[in-house]
Amino acid sequence: MIMPGPDGEFVRSSGGQVDEMTLALIDAAYDKDSTVQESVANSLFDLGRKKTALVLSSCYSYLKKHSKLSQGHRVVILQVMERIIKENLDSVDPSLSVDLIKQASEELTQSKEVVPEWQTAASGVLVALGKKYCNEVMEVLLEKFQPGILPHFFVVQTMANLASANVYGMVPHLTAVLGTMLPMLGMAKQDNIRWVFSSALSKFSEAILDYIANIDKAPDNTVTKEVFAGEIFSAYDILFNVWLQSKEAKLRLAIIEAVGHMTHLIGRDKLEEQLPRLLQGILGLYKRHPEPYHITQGLAMILDAVCEEGSVILEPHLDILLNVLFTQVCVPCDYTNPMAMKNHNELLRCFAVMARCFSGRIIGFLLQKLEAGNERIKLGALSVFRHLINAATASMEDKKEVIVSGLKMVASDNNNKVKKMFAQVVIAMAHHGYLELEGGQLMVEFIVRQCALLPDPPGKRSADPEYVSNDQLRQMCANILQLITTTIELMESVLWPYLLELVIPETYTDAAGTLCKSLAYLAKKKREENADDFEIDFESDVNLPKPPILIARLMVLAGRPTNGNDRGIHVLTLMQYISPNLHENLVSIWDTVIPKLVHFLEDAVDSDKDWSQKNWEDLILKMLSKSLDEVQDEDWIAELGEAFGQQIPLYSNMPEEKNFLFKCLGIVCRKSTKKEFVIKHLDLIFSSVRHNSQVEREGCAIALGFCASSHLDAVLSKLDSVVKTDLSKKSGGLLSFMKQDKSDGDTEKIKATLMLCYGFVTLYSPPSLIVSRMEATILRTINPYLVNVKDYSVKQNLIRTMELIAKALHPSHLQTQYTFTKRGDLLTHLQSYMRGESTSSINNETRALAMNACAELVKLEPCLPEAEIFELVKTALDCVFPLPPDGVSAKKNKEEAYKDMLDAEVLMNATMEALHDLIKELLIKNVSPGGMDSIYKQLVPWILSLHEHERERALNTCLMITDFYLENMTQGIGDAVKFDNLGRILARLIPRCTDPCVTVRQLAIDCVQNVLRIHLRYEGSLPDEKDQMVEALPTLKERLKKTDPNVLFGVVNDLAKVVSKKLPADQLQVFLEGLFEGLIDPQSHSSSGACVVLNGILKARGTEVVKEVSSILLSLHQKLSVIEVQQTRTGTLRSIRTMSSHHLIPVLTSLLTFPLPFDDNVVEIWKILSQDPVLVSRMIEHILELLQRSLPYEEKPGDKERPQRTAMPLPLAATSALTEIFNCEETEEVVMKNFHRLFAALILRIGSMINVKPPKGVQLDKKEEVNTKDKKSANIVRESKKTTPCSLAVVSFRALLVRAQSTDMIELLDKESVWQMFEDEDRYAEAMSILARAIATHHPEQVPQIIASLTSALSSLYEPQRAVVAAFFSEMINQKCAGDSTLIELVMNSLLGRLVDSSQQVRKLCIRGLGNVSSISSKEVQKYSTTVLSAMMAGMDDKEDPDDDITLEAMSGLSKVLSEIDESHIRAILINVALRIRPCFEKDKPSVRAQAVILFGNLSRFGDGPSKAPFLEQIHSNLVSLLLHLNDPEPEVRKACKYSLRLLGPLLGSEDINDKFQKHLLEDANLFYGEFMNDLSKLLIKDFPEKINFYVMGCVSFFKTIWPEIKSNAAIFAGFLLGNLPKDKHSNISKEHVCAALILLLKDQSANVRVKAAEAISLLHEY
Repeated sequence: MIMPGPDGEFVRSSGGQVDEMTLALIDAAYDKDSTVQESVANSLFDLGRKKTALVLSSCYSYLKKHSKLSQGHRVVILQVMERIIKENLDSVDPSLSVDLIKQASEELTQSKEVVPEWQTAASGVLVALGKKYCNEVMEVLLEKFQPGILPHFFVVQTMANLASANVYGMVPHLTAVLGTMLPMLGMAKQDNIRWVFSSALSKFSEAILDYIANIDKAPDNTVTKEVFAGEIFSAYDILFNVWLQSKEAKLRLAIIEAVGHMTHLIGRDKLEEQLPRLLQGILGLYKRHPEPYHITQGLAMILDAVCEEGSVILEPHLDILLNVLFTQVCVPCDYTNPMAMKNHNELLRCFAVMARCFSGRIIGFLLQKLEAGNERIKLGALSVFRHLINAATASMEDKKEVIVSGLKMVASDNNNKVKKMFAQVVIAMAHHGYLELEGGQLMVEFIVRQCALLPDPPGKRSADPEYVSNDQLRQMCANILQLITTTIELMESVLWPYLLELVIPETYTDAAGTLCKSLAYLAKKKREENADDFEIDFESDVNLPKPPILIARLMVLAGRPTNGNDRGIHVLTLMQYISPNLHENLVSIWDTVIPKLVHFLEDAVDSDKDWSQKNWEDLILKMLSKSLDEVQDEDWIAELGEAFGQQIPLYSNMPEEKNFLFKCLGIVCRKSTKKEFVIKHLDLIFSSVRHNSQVEREGCAIALGFCASSHLDAVLSKLDSVVKTDLSKKSGGLLSFMKQDKSDGDTEKIKATLMLCYGFVTLYSPPSLIVSRMEATILRTINPYLVNVKDYSVKQNLIRTMELIAKALHPSHLQTQYTFTKRGDLLTHLQSYMRGESTSSINNETRALAMNACAELVKLEPCLPEAEIFELVKTALDCVFPLPPDGVSAKKNKEEAYKDMLDAEVLMNATMEALHDLIKELLIKNVSPGGMDSIYKQLVPWILSLHEHERERALNTCLMITDFYLENMTQGIGDAVKFDNLGRILARLIPRCTDPCVTVRQLAIDCVQNVLRIHLRYEGSLPDEKDQMVEALPTLKERLKKTDPNVLFGVVNDLAKVVSKKLPADQLQVFLEGLFEGLIDPQSHSSSGACVVLNGILKARGTEVVKEVSSILLSLHQKLSVIEVQQTRTGTLRSIRTMSSHHLIPVLTSLLTFPLPFDDNVVEIWKILSQDPVLVSRMIEHILELLQRSLPYEEKPGDKERPQRTAMPLPLAATSALTEIFNCEETEEVVMKNFHRLFAALILRIGSMINVKPPKGVQLDKKEEVNTKDKKSANIVRESKKTTPCSLAVVSFRALLVRAQSTDMIELLDKESVWQMFEDEDRYAEAMSILARAIATHHPEQVPQIIASLTSALSSLYEPQRAVVAAFFSEMINQKCAGDSTLIELVMNSLLGRLVDSSQQVRKLCIRGLGNVSSISSKEVQKYSTTVLSAMMAGMDDKEDPDDDITLEAMSGLSKVLSEIDESHIRAILINVALRIRPCFEKDKPSVRAQAVILFGNLSRFGDGPSKAPFLEQIHSNLVSLLLHLNDPEPEVRKACKYSLRLLGPLLGSEDINDKFQKHLLEDANLFYGEFMNDLSKLLIKDFPEKINFYVMGCVSFFKTIWPEIKSNAAIFAGFLLGNLPKDKHSNISKEHVCAALILLLKDQSANVRVKAAEAISLLHEY
């Protein structure tokens, strides 16, 4: 304990070590490390909570004694004091609080200058004490707050903060404080003093207002505003009239805030008197401050005070206020700036406050601004309106009509930003009942109008960040309309049925979906509720459209359901629910049909299927037709027709809707019996159509077709009149010549429409009438226009008409036979149109239309002659196949090119589909080999094309033909017809199976399969009979996706097998001749594919072409020099294999002299030789013999006492040869037979080659070589890789495992990264162990032979080979030699014999192996225990072991052996072993520490027998060390400690401690060390109280360790032990020594140690 000095009496001493430790913490509180500083402060705080008087008095004493203590140190101490006081204020006795108040007061004003951090801390202490001892604090503060003398800045600040912290305690003092303060205000000249006075007055005013607001809880309920009014006004006078002129912005803002609060305390008369200057002064500040928020906030408070109880004292100043505030409201708000947003909200609050008294004036002001303003002013005015409507409900109640009326003008504004803001105002008005008033409907109409906005025109978007696009505004308004419809019940009367007025006008067409959604909601609700206002009286409500007009409009809108933002469902729903208002006869049918249509639409949206507009239109037109049948009222039908006719102008810019309207009108005309009505509307349709729009033209033509089904003569008469009037104009005279261009263009467009009309009239007319009219009327009219057609629209519509005529004349339509004599002429015209199309690009659908028309004409009887078929197919192919791949030629403009490409893709797909449809129609007429051949012959030139896309199109077409042929052939068993095209077709298809283009390859396989299927059918197979080989062909397609030549080689080999099996003998020669042509295919991939198939066919069917073999081989030999692909060269290489069957050894000897690495030719030779099992067996035997008798390397002295080793060339080449042999699939059987010998030879080879250089002049890496033009000298080079002699051996070994099908082993070696370890000098022994484990697991049957093959190498002259065997054998013992006990003894003896090896590594591996004896059976372990224990103890004493590697291995081995042997074997040396390993706990090497800990844990097995007592002492001796290393910096040591403590726990004799160890020290669990040690310390105290001093002194001994982490652990453990020790046990502890040691740790070099020392000390409050 520190002896008290002169001031010692101030410390409320406890008389224990805690006094000294508290002082030490105070001393250390200003540590240079911020983390330590925080920890010491927290520790002092923790001590302070338990020993409040001691810590506070110590801090007080320390500050008092150390007057020259650094400022930062004083600040930390004061801050801790403040925290303790706030937490334990009730524990601070009055006498101590007086001392603390006095000291804090001195700290507060010790420096006359303002030192913020120091004085803030002192002020904090005073404010904290003031919450209870307000009078005492005020006493010392008032001493420093004397009249006539300016006080210290922080004296005033402290009083201000105290007023906020303790309102009830402070307000009674404020009369005196204000009395003293007011005279001082005039003396305050400096801005900071003025600021603090202003801030204080603000907080005083706030406190007074708070006091009065809660007067019922206040100590004195007589206090009123008036008590302070005079002083506050005097202060206000100085602040506002004098200080506000300051240049310091911060001061001015403080004054404004203060004035805001003070105005609530100033008397009304004074306030009225001061108001002009007050407002003028505050408004003037806006110009001087860039950030206006605080000014606006102050102004809002002032306005709140002024506008109380309906006061009108603000009236004279209202205009200027409105103008200033409104100007700010109009400044766009930056929503990323919180202050700007706050200011904007305060501005709006000002308006809401003023509206209490001046609502009329404000509304007039805003409306005036709206009328005259620009965009910003309008946005500002509308934002104020929105706020007032929402926030000042009461003030606005009597102004609703004025607001609605005044805002009408905004509805016609064109600015999107203004419209967006106005829409927000409208929804506010809707919620507050404004729209029910007159003018409300105009607001609704405004919202609907925005829902019809079109998207912004394409182009550069506005740079304005606040830009509002049409899409955004439309979506917003659609949401608003839906919201007010469904959530505001009052709005129903406004919207129903008014919204129906907006359905018809063209302006709102694009809003139809949104409109109908709202109307449908209302109609459904009212109809289901049977509401009184559901039924509409159309007669009285003259503004509403009549039912036929509504039906016509909705029917057309429903016809295009995906337009107008997918309006279809909403339109249909409205039609269903409003039907009782339209016609009583429609209710039943629409209630039945419409839900089905809605379901159809929903399905189409959900399923993402291709949308069929035609199917949809058919459904809607069917509904219209049935609706007309249901009504059965000729006049009503006519009225509906008139409505359709009148609405044509609504769709002048909407061709799709207009198209559908025409069709609807056609249906109505078809139903009508009124001739005048029909003629009138025929005229109307034809006069309304825009002849340059194909969509409208089709609508018109189909409408006339519908009409013709009931009124054919009227329609033909109309068309005839058009021909005579519009198409027969003769040009004459100069004026007509000048107009000719325009009229010719118009005439062509009309002609196009007219031609199409004839087509649909033909199709839809009654079949009985059309035959008679065909040649007499229709063909006679259109024939003159079929030749020399220049206008493409006329041409396309003529083609469409021909197609429609063909459909109309088909027997299935006519229900009778009819021979169409003009068919040939039409086909000729169509072919001339196709020839006229350019093949450089595709930009229209003429080809597709023409081919579709041809297909329809081909369907008619009789069949076309062969010559005409030939010409038709040729024309079709010639106009389609040459088109560019994407359909367009290259263009410079990227955007234009991309758009053209998309258009062309659609056209191209349609054209190909049309071509295929045409060919199918031709083929179906003659499904025979001859019929197929006539078309196939036309494809051959395209199949051989140089252009990829042409080949692909040809193959696609070929596949389609064969598919279609298979589906439609009728050949049966016994028919005489033969498929003699097979050989010729297959020979053309085979080269395409290896085409450079993946798609072509796959198409070719499909074609081959189909051709073979057709052949099998002709051979007698039934349609559902499957041939296994042919049906397996598609499996080749997946492999064909790859471009790897080896994969393609495999595919065509498989293909060759199928073809050779299925090709009939009489077609073989034809096939081979065709295949020879394939060898010179323009595509090299294809020619090589043909060659491979040729080889396969010759191999399989060679006996059948015996006379031709010589010529075939000669032909192949001639081509080898020019064909560079591997498949072609294989034929030549096979001759080498033949030679090798006679002279294998010379061939091998020669091959092994080739330079390394082997070039690709040599590799191919090894590969071809290895494919013969007889040869490969002899090859492996020879190479193994070479490896055994050859020197692996030669040694020369090198640098750093390390010899330089160089590989010998011959075994190096032999290793590479083995790799190539293993790489050959066919060698598997021979490899498996010799696996043990190969395995042993290669792992010895790997060991021998580590850190060995290649032979001099040998470069093992592949060199990059460029192919020369001379094909004979060209060298094909494989991908290069960095290669060493060792990596060659590793590659060979991996290849061995692959060939032996040891995938499990390979996966294991991959997972463990063994391949890299093999080449690492430090890790290859570990790799051998993993390898031994893998072989014992996956190939136990090989183990005896492998051990036999390796045993002799343990005595090898070469150290790497001995190390390999030692590593392998050591793991073999661990694996119990795969269960062979006789082998274990052999291996053990082998390892014991090498314990004196000259190599440290070999000795270490032998020790490891002997340690692994623990893995074998218990009986065997006992047998070897004495020998093994002796070896391990000797290993721990190995003198030549500088890095403790052998010690580590010996300890590890001991750990394992101990788990198996009997106690009797170890009893004599147990304590000796424990003592020997103890120093290893603190070794530098983590693995040694970890292994020592594990070994000690394993000794626990013998701790419960005769050696129990001495071993328990060892546990207690080592317990502290184990617990501290439980939080060791190294993970492996932490893990070892957990393991050992779990084993030792049961021996401690404490169930709780053992339970703790078992539950919390799980191997992979995350341990919360501090929490664990705290809990453990309590259990140790409970169960081993007599050991606590021993443990604590053990911790203290670790205070000097070199590891900061362990030192930290020791400190905190000591803290937990002492902190949790009951007070009555404290006398057993050397507490002075421990506490002194902890105090010393506060000065440790490590910040973490200092932190933990402080934490520990905080636990010792009872010492």
